[in-house]
Amino acid sequence: MRKQEEFMSSKNKVLVVGAEENPSLPIIESLSTKGIEVHVASHKRVCVGFFSKYAHSRFVYPSPYTHEQDFIASLCDYVEREGFGVTFVTGDKPTDLMVRNKDLFAKHTSLPLVDFERYVNCRDKTRTMKIAQRIGVPTPKTYYPDEEPIEALAKKLSYPMVLKPNTSDGARGISYPKNAEELVQLYHATVADYGNCHVQEYIPHTGMQYKAELLLDRNSEVKAWCVYNKLRYYPPTGGSSTLNSTVHRKDILESAAGILKELRWYGMGDCDFIEDPRDGIPKLMEINPRFTRSIKICVLAGVDFPYLLYKTAVGESVPPVLDFQSGVFLRYLPADIAWFIKSKDRFRTSPGFFWFRGKKWTDEIISLQDPGPAFAYLFSKVCSRLDDRQRHYHFGSLTKEA
Repeated sequence: MRKQEEFMSSKNKVLVVGAEENPSLPIIESLSTKGIEVHVASHKRVCVGFFSKYAHSRFVYPSPYTHEQDFIASLCDYVEREGFGVTFVTGDKPTDLMVRNKDLFAKHTSLPLVDFERYVNCRDKTRTMKIAQRIGVPTPKTYYPDEEPIEALAKKLSYPMVLKPNTSDGARGISYPKNAEELVQLYHATVADYGNCHVQEYIPHTGMQYKAELLLDRNSEVKAWCVYNKLRYYPPTGGSSTLNSTVHRKDILESAAGILKELRWYGMGDCDFIEDPRDGIPKLMEINPRFTRSIKICVLAGVDFPYLLYKTAVGESVPPVLDFQSGVFLRYLPADIAWFIKSKDRFRTSPGFFWFRGKKWTDEIISLQDPGPAFAYLFSKVCSRLDDRQRHYHFGSLTKEA
């Protein structure tokens, strides 16, 4: 009880872990402009969060990618020593490790993450699909090689199909086999690189893709939500969004709320949908159990998820925020440039690539009010291209076109 009282007495002091990740920026800015003291941490000395004018202090910890135990030990010691009321985390790897070690951090800070079992139900796409299908949330037809050998399964399917790792981020590891022989070959190669996989029907990408962002409290009640579409993404065959716009799609929000409540979720949940052009039904593709890159669009649209999650984490009452402004645009310029170079629709998209007008428009990183992160981003990307592991991560596993 004494420990809990200590970190709750420091609730006006927050730590953001994973400051190298883009979603750290709207978290840092949102909380800082509310008068909260925001400290940032990363394994990189040059990163977007470290160069934000809203950051109060900076802490460098060992890399969670190469020194997992040292990362946990260093960060846990820092949290205990400095006394943070709430600790936010962004990025897949740091989130994975902190969920696994949640009990260590819970002694010193409020960490708004679910327990490991519920987390894995979202992180593992096979588990997600099975739960969604059980409660009636629409999904693509999905097949599981852990239930039937891939060689037998491959003979029954209609092609092209989609082969996906059960656990990955962005479009890494996804491929589009065109026949049974190719599926078997790609399956074994993908398992070797990414672990267990599943197979889904191919949904034509002429259907719009959507992301539903939701915040649930400790009782798994929805406290806030927002939905936006993916007008452009990279790779153009399907990947991370480069241009988004908020839209009103209550059907998608209700489907997302349904599965997150079934999972007894707490904190942020991001649900990806694609509208099947063959029947017009939005179908769940995956759930990301963390802050995602595009969360800034929700803040601009009137749903301040970082501040709402902070209030939830410190035990304050949060009235539901279920309304938001539509037609707000968020661009990720570096990836949008890559889309422009690669896409065959570069001059046929709407809004056009060269359209920058309007008050309802912002960028993930570039900001006149806080220019430092953009310079840090450019410098860090140049450095990553000189690193063999980082270069392979960004370029070594692009999706194959169907």
